[in-house]
Amino acid sequence: DQYLAHFIRSEVPGFDPDRVLVCATNGGGMKFTRRMADVLRTGFIMADRFRSKAGGPGEIKIIADSRSEGVESVIIVDDMFDTCGSLAAVCDALKAFAPQAKLFAVATHGYFSGDAHLKIKKLVEQGGLEWLAVTNSIDQRGAVQRCASVGLRDRLRVVDVSRLIAGAIIRIYLGDSVSLPRFRDLCPSKEDPVLKEAPLVPQQQYTHFTGAAEARPRAMAWQ
Repeated sequence: DQYLAHFIRSEVPGFDPDRVLVCATNGGGMKFTRRMADVLRTGFIMADRFRSKAGGPGEIKIIADSRSEGVESVIIVDDMFDTCGSLAAVCDALKAFAPQAKLFAVATHGYFSGDAHLKIKKLVEQGGLEWLAVTNSIDQRGAVQRCASVGLRDRLRVVDVSRLIAGAIIRIYLGDSVSLPRFRDLCPSKEDPVLKEAPLVPQQQYTHFTGAAEARPRAMAWQ
């Protein structure tokens, strides 16, 4: 949460919590999006699909407790971007809800399968999308190259969370929790004390094997 929030504050031009809304998507994690709105101290809205009849395709509508006047930016938050079809539908609904607002999209994971880069290009050119960002929890070099091939070199942005993932791996290795606030509140500007002490982590782990008379060391992939 903190890494993406830090990125949003620095990359959304003129970021003002009073003029920004965070939008949850039909398929994204609601709790994650609400936490993001709380961290950013912004308003919260939701894009949900309504079906007039069973089995119909339905229509994406915006659920909000306030009007859209004065909103300058809307940040779409999702757990992942894959084909970007749902993202396109949400952008269409948001342009109808707040036509004056600039749209930004953020997700934890980016798969970008199929012709996702072409859908992103259409959203940038016709849907009011300024940029979208994902973390490098998945290698994004291929997606970046595909976007660059259609003129979107600066529209797909990658948030580096390698330090966060490294800290999580070390904590799991040591049997520590990754759910405590002291880990969840880490951001790029905070030093991770566990990473600072990483050279002191044992290079081998003793594991008891069933039937063995004594514990035997097991080599760990730790360099």
